[in-house]
Amino acid sequence: MKAKNVGILSAILGSMCCVGPLLLIITGLGAGAAVISRYHWLLIAAAIVVLALAWIKYFREQTMCDCEQNTMQGRRSGTVTLLVATAIVIGFISMNASRYLFGGTPASAQTQAPIAGGMNRVVIPVEGMTCATCEVGVRYALKSVNGVESAQVSAATKTATVDYDATKTNPEKLVAAINSTGYHATLPHKAPMSSSKTAQRESGDEKSIGPERISLFKVSLQCPAAPHIGCGTASKPILLQLEQEPGVAEAWLNRPGTQIAIVWKPDADTAARRNVAAKLTDDAKEMDDEHRDEALQGFLSGKGWYRSAEVDRLSEEEAGIIAARLIRRVEAKAPLPKEKAQEFQHDLAESWSRCVTSAKHGAGNASGQPTCRFEDIGKDIAPKYLDQEQLKFWKEAVEHGVRPLPNES
Repeated sequence: MKAKNVGILSAILGSMCCVGPLLLIITGLGAGAAVISRYHWLLIAAAIVVLALAWIKYFREQTMCDCEQNTMQGRRSGTVTLLVATAIVIGFISMNASRYLFGGTPASAQTQAPIAGGMNRVVIPVEGMTCATCEVGVRYALKSVNGVESAQVSAATKTATVDYDATKTNPEKLVAAINSTGYHATLPHKAPMSSSKTAQRESGDEKSIGPERISLFKVSLQCPAAPHIGCGTASKPILLQLEQEPGVAEAWLNRPGTQIAIVWKPDADTAARRNVAAKLTDDAKEMDDEHRDEALQGFLSGKGWYRSAEVDRLSEEEAGIIAARLIRRVEAKAPLPKEKAQEFQHDLAESWSRCVTSAKHGAGNASGQPTCRFEDIGKDIAPKYLDQEQLKFWKEAVEHGVRPLPNES
């Protein structure tokens, strides 16, 4: 292979890390785009190696021709090709590196907030973006949503800031649009009112609540299908039961599902506290002084903590994650049109979250079996969006379960 051909190969590898995901997203193959983006630095490394080999081969060919006193065929075109390939590889390396060197401070995820012109703004966390073209792909998907005025996407801060018309769209549709590209977006969560302020209002105690009124426990209430967040269906009955105890003013779960905070009423004595602590999960353990101070500061900040009425938001977020995961499995074997995939995901997530958060359903029935299952919900919804062949892939996707497989996020 001539040096210039090797150089062309290096340019293709260098651009594939960024151009590849964009082309896949435009053609509706978003799941493949995320896979390429995940390994884009390997592609760039391969491009550098191939480019170096191209230059070595070029100089060897030139030296051989000089020794034989022959004119090197295609010398000018070979030189131009290698210079162009070098510029392409360096350009893509610089473009990707700049996103991290000059990315700025990550924006905090927030729920919709009104801005000028009657528009709303939301900052959505997005995982999986690793390069500049990841941003282009996510921005392209967001601007395709009816009602989106503008979208600013940053791979460095892992966020998408969207200005939109709330009468035409909502954060759920924006998250679905991002997930259709193969990247992983979640609904931003509201930060509840400061825990101490809430306790003051409900208990009637206007004085500052001291640390002695708060107990913190380590627990394991993460969602099996989304291990980075707490499980709403598992934690809700526990929080409800705790708040029915005589000495408890409030019970809270942190977002990761690893801590429960109990705010005690002023008259709660040691015996009452011991009795309540015994009713927590079997693996619950009260935090000692070494870890308690840091956890207490996090709790008093009021950010990322949920009471029983608020953990339904975690269930809704889990539903969106599972729905997106199952649809990605189907798309890996039978790509779906973007709009169809978004609508399918929205219907699945909405139906499942409605099921698990309704009063007559919960984490399980009397026999301990789950009453809300994606395989049951999908029987009614999937045929609306999938043909017979795609339904086979849907069945296979569900049979693998809702938990992430080793190669899934």
